[in-house]
Amino acid sequence: MRSRSGWIRFALVIVLLLMLPVLISEYRMNLAITIMIYSVFALSYNLLFGQGGLLSFGHAAYFGFGAYACVILVKQLSLPLPLAIVLGGVAGCLLGLLFGIFVVRMRGVSFALLTLAFNQLIYVTAEKWRAVTGGEDGLAFVRPGFHIAGFKIDLYATINWYYFVLLVSLLCVGFLWYFTFTPLGRLNFCMRENEERAKFVGYNTYTARLAIYVISGFFAGIAGAMASSFQEFVSTTYINLDKATDVLMMTFIGGGGTFLGPIIGAFALTLINDLLSTWMERWAIVQGILFILLVLYAPNGLSGLYLTLRDRWSRRAAVEHAR
Repeated sequence: MRSRSGWIRFALVIVLLLMLPVLISEYRMNLAITIMIYSVFALSYNLLFGQGGLLSFGHAAYFGFGAYACVILVKQLSLPLPLAIVLGGVAGCLLGLLFGIFVVRMRGVSFALLTLAFNQLIYVTAEKWRAVTGGEDGLAFVRPGFHIAGFKIDLYATINWYYFVLLVSLLCVGFLWYFTFTPLGRLNFCMRENEERAKFVGYNTYTARLAIYVISGFFAGIAGAMASSFQEFVSTTYINLDKATDVLMMTFIGGGGTFLGPIIGAFALTLINDLLSTWMERWAIVQGILFILLVLYAPNGLSGLYLTLRDRWSRRAAVEHAR
């Protein structure tokens, strides 16, 4: 990305995303919006799983908490939607701080099970606290517009909402990309490889992991707030184990070892689910089989598979050139 060719590819992608509403149907535009939202969600999870080496089964708690916060703030307090989305991220951040105080002390199976327990705690709370969350029926609202510089932006129109989500997603992706090069981001990789050495050098790994956990919760909350605003609805399905499994699958399918892997995984899983659900009724079985094959034959995900094939082709080309 620091090379000229990397910046050129990045510019081409931005141009393509800006022109996309002209090139595709409204249905495909909705798919593109879904992919962008879940790309942010998967990247937030990748801070823990791919870059930090922590397997979490509770990341849906922050996604759902941000979704509920956004809907309640818009519906009950009539806050502008952009502000409500930011506050949805703050809600995920605060929940991440509350739970992170306990979970970042753990590693391995203990960490995974504790995050699962906290996720179920939020799920049961949302299900039983019907006066606030609507229980299993959820909460519905109409996506409002907002005023800026004297102009009203109508976010109900799909094309306007697409560009709004694109802007927010690019800001989130840009920050998370920059974060990987910060001292805290590099320390995250270091702790994944050898936490004891990081402690020996003098780093406070508990505080560092807690900060990373909070940042991860913030962006998961942003993604959840955008998702509930997109669907104009939120329910306990935003917090259940299916949602927690989805983000894990996106990150794994794309490849948690690379930055772009979760984005690739969000793109692939969204398209696979859309295609399979239109072709057959029991599409989840086929999805599971594809996931098993990927685990067996491409454990580093699609991005890892691409890098492996590229290295093989490069070596083969070098050998042919030497001959």
